[in-house]
Amino acid sequence: MLVLSRRLNESIQIGEDVEITVIDVRGDVVRLGINAPKKTQIWRKELWDAIVEENRKAAKVADTPSTAPVVTPQLPVSTFSKLSKLKTVRLKKPSE
Repeated sequence: MLVLSRRLNESIQIGEDVEITVIDVRGDVVRLGINAPKKTQIWRKELWDAIVEENRKAAKVADTPSTAPVVTPQLPVSTFSKLSKLKTVRLKKPSE
């Protein structure tokens, strides 16, 4: 794993078209701004893990190999209940 230190308003660049900026740091919470092409899928890790697990379960039920790589996750219906439990942080609009 590559580990980088960044300060507020500093960024990292991933490839040619993904930029991640540190927007805010409060205690142990870091808010990140991500600029990426719309086609780029961006997931919170815990949600990604839930999707992969649901896909593996579905593949097992369908009697297909569960070790098949998951290229593009699909949101199973049971994941939507988990979505409501995740905290969503919205950026504040700058004061006018």
